Amino acid sequence: MDKANVKNITSLITNSSAMTALTTLKGVARQLDVASNRVSTGLRVTTASDNAAYWSIATTVRTDTASLSAVKDSLGLGASAVDTAYNGLNAIISDLQNLRAKLQSALTPGIDRAKIQTEIAAIQFKMKATADSSNASGRNWLSVDSSPTNTDYQATQKVVAGFSRGVNGNVTFSTVDVDVSAIKLYDANVASVATAATAAEVVGSTALTGTAVFRPGTADAGTADFSGTNEVPLSVTLVDGTTTTVSIVIDRTTMQSAVKDLTKVTTQEFVTAINNQIIDSIGANKVTAALDSAGRVMFQSAGTGSGISLSVNGMAPSIGNTFADVGFALTAPIPPGPARIVATSNYSNIDLNSLYIPISISENGAAFGFYIYSSNYYALATKISSGINSVNGTDMAAMITNVLLSTGISNTTVSFSEGKIALTNSNVGPSAYVYISSVPELGFTSSQSANGTAAIVGIPTPHVGYGTASGTSGGRGILDTVDASTNTSIAMIDISSLSGTDGDDTLSALVAQVDKTISGITEAGTKLGAKKTQIEGQTAFIGTLIKANDRMIGILVDADVEEESTKLKALQTQQQLAMQALSIANSSGQGVLSLSR
Repeated sequence: MDKANVKNITSLITNSSAMTALTTLKGVARQLDVASNRVSTGLRVTTASDNAAYWSIATTVRTDTASLSAVKDSLGLGASAVDTAYNGLNAIISDLQNLRAKLQSALTPGIDRAKIQTEIAAIQFKMKATADSSNASGRNWLSVDSSPTNTDYQATQKVVAGFSRGVNGNVTFSTVDVDVSAIKLYDANVASVATAATAAEVVGSTALTGTAVFRPGTADAGTADFSGTNEVPLSVTLVDGTTTTVSIVIDRTTMQSAVKDLTKVTTQEFVTAINNQIIDSIGANKVTAALDSAGRVMFQSAGTGSGISLSVNGMAPSIGNTFADVGFALTAPIPPGPARIVATSNYSNIDLNSLYIPISISENGAAFGFYIYSSNYYALATKISSGINSVNGTDMAAMITNVLLSTGISNTTVSFSEGKIALTNSNVGPSAYVYISSVPELGFTSSQSANGTAAIVGIPTPHVGYGTASGTSGGRGILDTVDASTNTSIAMIDISSLSGTDGDDTLSALVAQVDKTISGITEAGTKLGAKKTQIEGQTAFIGTLIKANDRMIGILVDADVEEESTKLKALQTQQQLAMQALSIANSSGQGVLSLSR
């Protein structure tokens, strides 16, 4: 048998063609399983064996997303509790305003105070009912029981507001803390309770949307234009054991990468830009900026206690830029002033009939000495003195000015005001100068000189906040705490027995107490509003993080379903062809069998 025919040997033991076809068929089947799985699940990385690195990263990110989702739920519950307490405070402020009106009407002579007390009692009942019903998810921050036996009470309610995983894998949570002890209205505890230390806070004087830079009353109201020369330069000083002072500059350069449109910067983008600079300069978890319930920029220290202080002041803008006030303005600049001398004592009318008054005056290098006597008086075109025997200050100032105008001293004028003679150089600034010798008759008991004043640019207006130490305070709330001046609380006011002058004095004191209480509850509402803003901002941020994580997971493990579907169809065709090839390969043995028949 020659070598050329070796390949044509047919073996009954080994069917090479069938084995090749079978191997191909198995390979196609494996690929078909993978493609089918990707189409049905939508994932190209389902298990660690698909891609260990991507599977590990995606699993970690999914875990973080679940944690962020839980944080978002916590923020939702916290927002509900804050809203409930805030609405309760607003309702009670209206009740207190009504209560004050009732107390004021009780001051009317002859009115029946017992009947007014009936109305007051109804208001008191309504306020207590409002506080008791301000309950959200089992939490009531307006009507509490801080007794030591009540283990459910927490003076500071913590709302989980953030989740982060460090480079070493450690997980940390941040919280928005609500000081219940500062906003509670009623407390069943009559004993003293511990109060938590507070952070230092600094709040701007004006809502952002009310400042000129955020264009109130225009089509773009609520947004600021930082594409030009507007600049917000701030100095932030934190004292928390060490003193750290940093400069924050918000302008077109620093805002470039932080906003979508420099011509329409929103208030939240503005605050975010401030926080970015704080993190870069001081570091995270030191100071944060936010908008309070009134829309003002608020800075708050992370640390608490009496050793914490925070100062935020405006600074002078960079050369070529314009200072934009966001509630931390500089004082108004003071222009340069003239050189001015005022007599040390009052002027008394003088008899010039036989008196010569020697005077020496100089200004900016020009000096002149002269006398004032009767001729100067008669030379006045207009006189208001009763006569030369009693020359008043106005006529005396006019006489000296006339003499000066006839000399080289042309910038200095003499005036009489508030009983004193004064000299003023019309030039301004430090180079302006004026001098007068001692003239006792005019009230200058010694020689005097003065220079003009330099211009003073705007200087920072102090905005400082201090933390407070922990301690103890009365266990009652704002409405059931007894006031020392009236010896009663808002909840226990009773005017039915008040009469006479003493009764009127007590009523006046009660009106003042209600006014003070309204201010206290308004402040509590402001604090809650600030927390509400924090929670809303954090909720929006957590939402963006969850979406970003979902996108990351999709990039790592999601399958291209269209591509995989196309592959699936191709593999199904290959499978059919492989099966046909296997069938043909197996049929070769049938030919050998036919030969043996």
